[in-house]
Formats: sequence, structure tokens, C-alpha cells
Amino acid sequence: MRILLLPSSYPPVLGGLQTVTQRLAQELRARGHVVWVLTNRYPRRLSSREVLDGVSVERALFLYPRLAQLRAGRPDVFLASWFYFPLALERLLWRIGRFRPDVVNLHFAGGMSLFVLIAARLFRVRLVVSLHGDDVEGLERGTRFDRWLFRALLRRADAVTACSRYLLKEAAQWEPGTLDKDTMIHNAVELTSFVAHRSDRPLVAPYVLAAGRLAQVRGFDVLLRAFATISAEFPALHLMILGDGPEKQRLRQEVQKLGLDGRVVFRGRLAHHEVGRCMTDSQAVVVPSLREAFGLVALEGMAAGKPIVATTAGGLPEVLDGAEAKLVPPGDEEALAMALRETLQTLAANPAYGQRNRELAARFGWDRLVEAYVRVYQGNDDRRALCA
Repeated sequence: MRILLLPSSYPPVLGGLQTVTQRLAQELRARGHVVWVLTNRYPRRLSSREVLDGVSVERALFLYPRLAQLRAGRPDVFLASWFYFPLALERLLWRIGRFRPDVVNLHFAGGMSLFVLIAARLFRVRLVVSLHGDDVEGLERGTRFDRWLFRALLRRADAVTACSRYLLKEAAQWEPGTLDKDTMIHNAVELTSFVAHRSDRPLVAPYVLAAGRLAQVRGFDVLLRAFATISAEFPALHLMILGDGPEKQRLRQEVQKLGLDGRVVFRGRLAHHEVGRCMTDSQAVVVPSLREAFGLVALEGMAAGKPIVATTAGGLPEVLDGAEAKLVPPGDEEALAMALRETLQTLAANPAYGQRNRELAARFGWDRLVEAYVRVYQGNDDRRALCA
């Protein structure tokens, strides 16, 4: 098959979406498919065209004029959009005409959606729209045009995939017709990235770990307050937080306010192998999200053989089904503190607690994910969860 992948962002930019689409492109190519990637050129310092791991990657500035740009005080972006909109549209149309794909797969229904919708109405090509999280959950914060565009895109799509059943249900609230052509494909994890090992000199010992973008919806402030509640009971315990984002400074201030100086370690954004090491050296992995489309951090914690403490937000119950984990309501710091306490007490009595999670994580392999996407591309999906 000839497959055109259209992710909203792609490596070397880091993130969950970027990891999934890059690995998907690599695995599809390894299976003999011809793959081309067209994505956003953001940041602009990125090359407009290059080959990454044998996959051709092309970038353009997918901008179009929006009043929101003016409201945000960015008249420069608004004016630039008038110039870049026809260029990006021409680039997409030219690539489809030149490449002649059997399927076009848009990953994340965001800024590229208008371009894809126009192209899909000009070319008779199978269109698969893959939803990843904020492209659905963020619609309430968007404009009327954003919601119209989302519905129009899903109506035009030949197939719609999402990384969780939860997200498919959310999408169907906006466009009920999605139910006739949706397929759930869970994200995947590479078990070998989380080999059970311990450093000769642990980074901080002992500690529980949380990771993700430092944004309000991730609930790290709730975690800090829960950790403060149990800190006196576990005086040697530390909390390690991986990631970066707009809430970083506020979270540091919260640490000081709670008297947790020296007990909370912010490691920033780390390479994937470093995240794996931090997880395997931890006591437990905590996912305090207020909103979570899938729960990749929870899955990675399972792959590391760790017990998980998480909320019931979004797709997390799907990921943690049958796992050695404790689930609490989102935003409930008392329940989160209790779950942390019980997890640490269980670990003290049974150091093997959580190791069974590694076996469960094997259900989320890359082979199953790629096979699921290929079946959707070919139109052979039978509307079942293809990668559960």
C-alpha cells in the first residue's frame, strides 16, 4: 500500500503523538508499505524535507486566517496566514497528486483539518482520521468553526480511529455518524525500553514517580497536596516529576508552600530511555490526571513492572483493566493520598507488588497496533477494538 501520514507534529519534536506516528511509519515501511509523512513545519527551524529512518518527511506551515489570532494579539500570524494558507494547501494537493496514496491518515484533528477536508473533497482517496485526545476534548474551548470543521471532517472520513473507547464516545457526542465507522486502537509500548533493572546509585531513593506535560489538566498540584499528606508517615520518600510545561513555576511555588523542599525533584523533559530508567528505579508510578485520553504514562509504568496509582479520568480505566493498580476519582487529593499510602504499605509487605503489570502491558504491543491500522487502511476492520 501507498500510505500518506499527516500527523500534526512529528519528530524531532517530542511527545506521545510524535512517538506513535514515527513508530507507525517505521513499522509500516518495514512491512513493505510505501510511506510518506507530511506534517507541520513547527518550529520553523526544522527542515522542509528530510529522510528519517528511511521515511520521507515533508513539512509545511499549515496556517489559515482566524479571528482568534487577532484576539490573541498576533496580527503578524493573522497576516502571515493569508500567505501560507494557499502554499500549504498547494503542497498537500501536489503531494497527494504526485504520491497517489491508497490511503490518507490524518493524526490529530487540529490545524491541518481544513486542508485535509478540502483535499479529500477534490481527490477520491480513502481518508482515515485518527483522534488522539485534545483534538476531541478541546472542542468545548474552541470556536463554532472548530466544531463545524470537526464534524465535517468526521462525516467525510471513511474510517475514524481513537486511542481509547472513551475518546470514541466523546467524538460521537459531536458527530454521531462516527459510530458507524469507528475503531478503537490503543496506543502501544515497547517493553524492552523498560527493562527491570536498578542503578548502582539510584537517582533519588526511594521515590514515587509522575510524568507528563506540566499542565493543569494533569493534576500535579493535586498530587503535591496528596504527597504532603503522607510525607510525615514516609520520611525517606521522595516524589519525582518528569516533564515541562506552563505550570512548572506554579508547581515549584506549591512545593515551597507545602514545606516539601528537598522532597520533590523536578527532572524536566528527559529522553525516552532516561524515562525508562527513572520508572524502573521508582517505587510506584502515579498518574493524577484530571483529563486523560489514553494514559501512556500508566502503560509505561506497567511495562516497568510498577504498581500504578491513577485517577479514573478518560481512558485510564481501560489501560489499567486487571492491573495491580489503585484508581481514585480525579481531583480528590484525600483519595489519592490514601491510595499512595496503601500502595506503599503493600509494597513494604510484598516487594513483588506491581511486577505482574509487565505481563499485562504486553497486550499493548506495536505489532498489534500496526496490524490494526493496516486493517483499517484496507477497509477490513469489523468495527471491533482491534488493539485492546
